[in-house]
Amino acid sequence: KRLILKNPAHTARIKLLLEMFPDAQFINIYRNPYHLYYSMMRFLRIVVPIYCIQKSDMQTLEGHMLDLYAQMYKKYFEERTLIPKGNLVEIKYEDFIQNPLENIEKIYTTLGLKDFEASKKSFSDYATTQKFFKASTYDVEPVVKDTLHNKWKFVFDKFGYEM
Repeated sequence: KRLILKNPAHTARIKLLLEMFPDAQFINIYRNPYHLYYSMMRFLRIVVPIYCIQKSDMQTLEGHMLDLYAQMYKKYFEERTLIPKGNLVEIKYEDFIQNPLENIEKIYTTLGLKDFEASKKSFSDYATTQKFFKASTYDVEPVVKDTLHNKWKFVFDKFGYEM
């Protein structure tokens, strides 16, 4: 059986994970940083009031989120070269949403996983239930553009997103 961990914090823990699991395989689904920013801010506005005992200043939380994301991806870009060839697949979120089956097959093929055909119908059936899902769209404010340009430019560059 395979252990599958889905935790964004593990993006910055490649070296540690490889020490623990030398044959570990990695799937990195990355997203347009502008969209990720707005999604994370929405998440923080919803979750923080529910789970935090103290009142939190959103501006401080935003600063932490911006810094943590930058640190996480700096570490990822440093350590992804440690992953053996054939044990990493990187997929653009926007492509995954557009063509889920094609991208799941890419994951199976790249990582040498077996039995894609046996699972294809299940994946297809699930994808059909999600076809009406509409991702949020965002008008990027100039102040956000400037902030992300300063903090996350290297992510835009590495993943080929326009600023």
